[in-house]
Amino acid sequence: MSSFSIYKLIYFIGLALILIGGYRIYNQLSHGDTIISVGLLTYAIVQLYLLIKQGIGNWSIFEYTKTTVNVLFIFSVILLMGFESKAWFYPLVLGMLLDFFANIFRRVNRS
Repeated sequence: MSSFSIYKLIYFIGLALILIGGYRIYNQLSHGDTIISVGLLTYAIVQLYLLIKQGIGNWSIFEYTKTTVNVLFIFSVILLMGFESKAWFYPLVLGMLLDFFANIFRRVNRS
């Protein structure tokens, strides 16, 4: 099994945990905040590791944007778990919007 497919597996496990945790938070079930935090950390750490492994000298605006998104996700987890703040979803939503538009602009630049 190649190392990239292992990272891809961990990445998709993180996404699944984010969805499960979000569902549990939405329905006010127990441990939703813990599950979404683990999922966000898994997702962000794998992406940051792959970005840094690529080499900062080769980065374009897309890689800088993805790094900002992952830092926002980690900040959201810190607000949620560390400070138990009610405003933890603001950096999460901002990161999701930034990620969405970064992916759209990347596809536009390719074509």
